[in-house]
Amino acid sequence: MSQALDSLKRQTFQDFEVIIVDDASTDNSLEVALKYDLPNKKILKNEVNSERCVSRNKGFDAAEGKYICFLDSDDVFLPDHLQTFYNNLVRLSQPKAMLFTNSYLKLPEGETEKKPVPELGRQNVFAYLLKYTPNPARVCIEKTILDELKFDVNIPGLEDLDLWLHIAAKYPVAHIPEYTNVYCLYEDSYTLGDVKRYEKELSFFRYIFKKPALRKLLPTASKNRLLSMCHYHLAVKSDQNHSISKMYAHAFRSFFLYPKGYNGKTNKPLFVMCLYNFPIFGRLFKAAKRKMSA
Repeated sequence: MSQALDSLKRQTFQDFEVIIVDDASTDNSLEVALKYDLPNKKILKNEVNSERCVSRNKGFDAAEGKYICFLDSDDVFLPDHLQTFYNNLVRLSQPKAMLFTNSYLKLPEGETEKKPVPELGRQNVFAYLLKYTPNPARVCIEKTILDELKFDVNIPGLEDLDLWLHIAAKYPVAHIPEYTNVYCLYEDSYTLGDVKRYEKELSFFRYIFKKPALRKLLPTASKNRLLSMCHYHLAVKSDQNHSISKMYAHAFRSFFLYPKGYNGKTNKPLFVMCLYNFPIFGRLFKAAKRKMSA
């Protein structure tokens, strides 16, 4: 929390309001937030923990500014983050649109690195968002769009992708190539720490892909790549849990949905996994490998 609020104090652009939503925290986050002297600060409090979708919706409903940016408590804006958005909004004549910048990635080990992504340019915006989904700290959205479209509380973890896709279906999306924020990964985060992540995402992706506003817009190959990703990780998990029939089912689905492999590297591990668990051949293969390693 402190590092996020400190990064707001260091902004070179200072004409903004700060809306802090305390999601029924059990640490001292609320006390920390109360101590900070920040422009036009409002603090809202959820009576019960309600997931980030509810908190974000509540936050931008209370906003009075023309554009909305998002900052989770464990992320950081670099000093020129808001200034960069402001400069580009002026350049683009203050569009009714969604804009996003690039992020540095801070790993759990403490190292920070650039998270390189290609520019959106003239690529299919839906294929791009499905592959390079911007984290919320990278995004700036015109307020009236968020009066109309909200985060879907039914899909925590993929609510940002869902909202960006719905915005892209109706409004312009612009990519600003500057690196203006730091996205921090932690071992207990949803990305790294949720043991049910891929079961949830497989269900959530299917839910998103069936939405009427998106159904005819999303490229089939892009959808299949994400479903293949989920099945690949579920195959690995099933193998670790010695659920061989489930492992084969997920492995075959992963391959047939996206034969190139969702990241171009998964086919070999899938093949080896299936071979290892195949009766007779698996035992022979393992024995041959042990002999070669001796």
